[in-house]
Amino acid sequence: MNRLARFSPVLVGCVFHFFVWSASGENEAKTESSGNWRSFRGGGDGNADGRNLPRKWSPEEGIAWKVDLEGFGQSSPVVWGDTVYVTSTGGDNKEKLFVEAFETKSGERSWLKELPASQTAEKVSQMISQGAPTPVADADGVYAFFESGDLAAFDPKGKERWKRSLTQEFGEFQGNHGLGSSLADAGDSLVLLIDHDGPSYLIRVDKKSGETIWKKDREARVSWSSPLVYEFEEEKRIVISSNGVVEEFRLEDGERLWWIEDIEGNTVASPATDGRFLVTGSSAPGNSLIVRLGGEGDLTGGDRVRPAEGITSSFASPMIHDGKAYFVNRAGALQASRIETGEMLWEERLDDGTWASPINADGQVYFFSKNGTSTLLDATVDDFTVLEKNSLTVPEEDRIYGVAASNDRFFFRTGRMLWAVEGAD
Repeated sequence: MNRLARFSPVLVGCVFHFFVWSASGENEAKTESSGNWRSFRGGGDGNADGRNLPRKWSPEEGIAWKVDLEGFGQSSPVVWGDTVYVTSTGGDNKEKLFVEAFETKSGERSWLKELPASQTAEKVSQMISQGAPTPVADADGVYAFFESGDLAAFDPKGKERWKRSLTQEFGEFQGNHGLGSSLADAGDSLVLLIDHDGPSYLIRVDKKSGETIWKKDREARVSWSSPLVYEFEEEKRIVISSNGVVEEFRLEDGERLWWIEDIEGNTVASPATDGRFLVTGSSAPGNSLIVRLGGEGDLTGGDRVRPAEGITSSFASPMIHDGKAYFVNRAGALQASRIETGEMLWEERLDDGTWASPINADGQVYFFSKNGTSTLLDATVDDFTVLEKNSLTVPEEDRIYGVAASNDRFFFRTGRMLWAVEGAD
């Protein structure tokens, strides 16, 4: 079977989740206290501890505001300060690229920027990703990447700082289903994985200038997963899980440190870590992995790697909390695995499958089903304990693609709409 045929590529918008990194410890502390959510998964692990997030809402209660977006997109919203940023595309051939900024409290649109796409689709369809890569936000504004290869930076007022086209520089993206890998925030730089049927690469870009710091060419690998940037032993590193391989690189110079090969079905979900272990999701049984960090070289088949027993993970990225890893498969089965042993603790069914990745807040993990139902789980216990169930009315044939958590509210994104949820009393 063709490796592309196993996936519905329009699903890519939910999975491009990556780790964002503070430029200093002081800035990181400010980020945690201010409620910024600088990437799809905030700090890369979906952690929103210390925030007063809503527990109850419904289509009739707890909705602060709802707005229509300029285009259609599968990326997640990101938040910095009083601004939430969203990207999307428009036109029959995705020839229009949109970046929008909204005020978090009122929902009023602060600004809209439209860019021409460097590479267009033959025709937009549900089999092609649309505005799938999630942007990055920081104090200097927002950095947006599109599957057309266009990468641009805007200041908080919407003024363009720099722009470049990776397709014009390094070749057009090849494949029938688009591209979805999101930007990873590495403090003063951005990391991006471009894996497709053509010349593939891992690239690090300077935030201020937009210039390439380093670029590592790769063999062609079709994938929609996103890099994870984190610190291990006082060194910033990058991990990617992409079509048959999991690899770790040093952020400073892009040197490959270790790798695991012979993996099936790991082209969508992005990796997650708790600083001791790494978990990767796969849609193929027996290929979702738990990796004990600290290895070097070829770890394939080694004692640092074990499968998560009975686990499959399709679109949403896995979540690690308190020694447990949570995975959701294509059918909406939520599975919990013990990190130390790999054993499955339980498996229960959510109301629907999930494309958005889960968010943890002080031991309570939110799972966001594509039909608008959210399940709040108690992650401090080993059994399946549901605390709350909530819902939004999602338009027919649409779905929840991504969720951002701010100080006291969630921002839900469907293809053409953005909700702010503050919760019911």
